[in-house]
Amino acid sequence: MRCPTINFPNGLIHFLVVSLLFIGCVDDEKPPKDTISEEQMATILTDIHLAESRVNRLQMRSLDSSLMIFNKLKTDIWKKHKVDTTAYRKSYDYYMTRPETMTRIYEKVNKKIEIREKTNNIKL
Repeated sequence: MRCPTINFPNGLIHFLVVSLLFIGCVDDEKPPKDTISEEQMATILTDIHLAESRVNRLQMRSLDSSLMIFNKLKTDIWKKHKVDTTAYRKSYDYYMTRPETMTRIYEKVNKKIEIREKTNNIKL
């Protein structure tokens, strides 16, 4: 038994495929309600990377000690920016699924670190 076939004009198939691809690529989606703004995320990430650098410069022999210090610094960063770890993690995960946005954020992070280096304002 043969299955019935439907003949679509080639132009219609191409139009549908291109339309679906275009619709799939459009990213007008707004971030979820509690997402940290790009600017604040860049500031927080700047502080986190500076904290990592600070712990690395201590050259501690114990990984546990390094982690304790880093976790204390992260707690201070959350307080400083009035954000909790859940909001940060959700925002980070959201931005990581959008490479163009995350690239923009890290460009801001690099600029912020450069400015702090020039003004010798590296401390948290």
